[in-house]
Amino acid sequence: MLALVAAAPVPDDEVRAAVHTLRTDDAVRPIDLDRSVVELRTEEHRGAETTLVLSADVLFAFDSAELTATARRQIADVAGRLAGSAAPIRVDGYTDSFGTPAYNVILSQRRASAVADLLRPAAPAGFLVSARGHGSADPIAHDTLPDGSDDPAGRAINRRVTITYGGQ
Repeated sequence: MLALVAAAPVPDDEVRAAVHTLRTDDAVRPIDLDRSVVELRTEEHRGAETTLVLSADVLFAFDSAELTATARRQIADVAGRLAGSAAPIRVDGYTDSFGTPAYNVILSQRRASAVADLLRPAAPAGFLVSARGHGSADPIAHDTLPDGSDDPAGRAINRRVTITYGGQ
């Protein structure tokens, strides 16, 4: 036979102490849509050198160096352009400033290596494909807003992998 035991009543002052008022005026912040949309890939040209900047958010899951299916397609597209490269191919990985500097260097190195490993078979015979992780060094956006609060859009811009190769 199962017996149910009722809980002892809770005094009103304990109930009142457990209730907290939420400040909703700080709960919602406006979003700058122009800043919050990050391009998946940009391309820069300096003379015969081309640098592709790929968003790490598209390439990898959070805290991972395993390439997503979308990343593999993006990199396969890039790999097709490397056959005519006249110089070594350099892959550089970057993180935002979230986490420790030492961990971010390791994560960015693992990510750069994952991209380089996928590019190597497409590189011209005998060409070096190097990979280097920079962690949160060389940011291209601010990770915080002027008031010191977190800036997710800025952090997303800083999470990237660049592929640099010579002229065609």
